[in-house]
Amino acid sequence: MRLNAATNGAMRILMACRGDKPLTMPEMIRDLGLTEALVLKTCNELMQAGFLVGQRGRGGGYRLARPSAGIRVTEIVDLFEPGENLFPCRLNDRMECRIITLCRLRRACEKAYAAFRAELDKLTLADLTLEPGN
Repeated sequence: MRLNAATNGAMRILMACRGDKPLTMPEMIRDLGLTEALVLKTCNELMQAGFLVGQRGRGGGYRLARPSAGIRVTEIVDLFEPGENLFPCRLNDRMECRIITLCRLRRACEKAYAAFRAELDKLTLADLTLEPGN
């Protein structure tokens, strides 16, 4: 299973914004190694979804909108991962694979994806973030 760049970037931004000091976009770009375009788009989506709050001007930046222990990893995954089917056997929404009655790959992938999500659903942002100095 693989998370896309936006999901990875969002998780990194949220972990970095966990502290008391607001984090600016230039700091995110520099410290997290993300592109300006990704930071801009991701912060906007995180703010619209209620995960981040931003403050303009001197001393401004981004902070978490709610405690990190209250943000489940799957909430972030669901926000940034497309709703498309992950399995190679699906041709499109209306057309199934031609050998679906013979193949067990799809079921195996569905079980693997369910296990992947179950593990991520156990975690909050707080679980993924070390305290400074650890």
